[in-house]
Amino acid sequence: MKMNVDADVQYAFTRAFPATFSRTMTASARWMIRVHTPMRSLSVRCTTSLAAALTLASFGIRFLYADNGPEISQQAMKLNQRGLSHLHKKEYDQAIASFREALQIQPEYPDALDNLGKALDATGKDAEAIADFDKAIKIAPNNAAAHADRGMALFHEGKYEEAAASYRQAIERHKDFSEAQNGLGASLLRLGKSDEAIAAFRSAVASNPKNADALGNLGAALLTANKPEEALPFLRKAHSLRPDSPDVLENYAAALDQAGQTHEAIAAYHKLTSKHPDQPGPWASLGHLYYKSKRYDQSASTFQKSLALKHDQPEVLLALGQTQTDQGKLSDAIQSYENCLALKPDEFYATYNLGNAYYAQKEYAKSATYYEKAFAQKPDFPDALVGLGASQLAANKLEDAIATYKKLIPLKPDDANVRFNFGTALFNAEKFQDAAASYREAVRLNPAFAHAHYNLGMALLRLNDAKSAQAEFAEAHRLDPSLNPPK
Repeated sequence: MKMNVDADVQYAFTRAFPATFSRTMTASARWMIRVHTPMRSLSVRCTTSLAAALTLASFGIRFLYADNGPEISQQAMKLNQRGLSHLHKKEYDQAIASFREALQIQPEYPDALDNLGKALDATGKDAEAIADFDKAIKIAPNNAAAHADRGMALFHEGKYEEAAASYRQAIERHKDFSEAQNGLGASLLRLGKSDEAIAAFRSAVASNPKNADALGNLGAALLTANKPEEALPFLRKAHSLRPDSPDVLENYAAALDQAGQTHEAIAAYHKLTSKHPDQPGPWASLGHLYYKSKRYDQSASTFQKSLALKHDQPEVLLALGQTQTDQGKLSDAIQSYENCLALKPDEFYATYNLGNAYYAQKEYAKSATYYEKAFAQKPDFPDALVGLGASQLAANKLEDAIATYKKLIPLKPDDANVRFNFGTALFNAEKFQDAAASYREAVRLNPAFAHAHYNLGMALLRLNDAKSAQAEFAEAHRLDPSLNPPK
């Protein structure tokens, strides 16, 4: 006589929801280094633990600690001024033409060389810009702004070590050069030198307490260092100085979230999404906060808004699937997980969660397939084998289930549920001696496991040990009065 699998099988059904999700979303989580300058605007992205916006400020059209150079002709100065006018209007081609015309008249005109470098940098011609900055520095080596501008161009090229060196040259020539200290911090952060970067940002803020870029970057760096409480005042001040900056507001909201101020974080993301409704990231972060608050309907609709703006977000599809699972909308969840896998076939959590969803729908062949894939993707995640064994057991594929539990027990040797399920597979395969041994191990690991005592009694009956069986039934009934001895 086989035991009722549906009634007696105990197994730990655990959905996997990646621990990185909240960081991925509050950033869906990316570093986002934004360079905001009159000469050049671009976004550089690199993957990290959260979304933090870093800004490199323009250093302005000015010289700091300029050397006395050659006397400049009036005509060259007029052309330089005309170039500056075009530069301020972002008319880069006209600016470049004016600066070059000035340099034809006066080749060793450091202001014109530096400004030409800025205009070239704004159009993405970093190598040419660096060459002109080098010429300006050769003529006026103590010009701090030219060193800083060179640092910015090198930063744009991804040459962060060299950029940091140029920023240091600028700071040596002007110790309170807040913009250069900010640029140094951004370069160091790109180099993974978090503590040094934070120190540089602090120096930038000390040099100019109203440097919104440095305040925002210091807050972002502290946020990535998991110091949200320290980050909050800097981000709050940066937001007061730049109320329309989406990057600052997003980091402020992320800091509130990390600090456990969920209600305030939701309010901040509401503000962000109302001001910038076309940005998918904040919608996704807001959806995550709703999920944390167990407001699943709002979470799902907010994730869907993010996906409507940008459909190819596997991490948001994964989050939507999890939300739909918790709503009990398993068919929708399955579709979301499958869409996630279409974009990112190796996404382990989507694979594993698909196994869970199909198991919940009692589609055991499909659940087994996805649990097997999940374990192949991540062999150090034994819960995938837990799901696989349970699927095989529920489908009455007993030899497959027994083989799976034999693999699983060394990975989870102290899990009473695993021993119980193994015992049930053995019992249903009429291997009663082995089943009794597995149930005994289950009750040793968890003496209060009523079903394990009961099933051990059933195995002992098959082994003609009625006295021991009755003792197990009695203990099972004591622990759970609904479990009565078989008649």
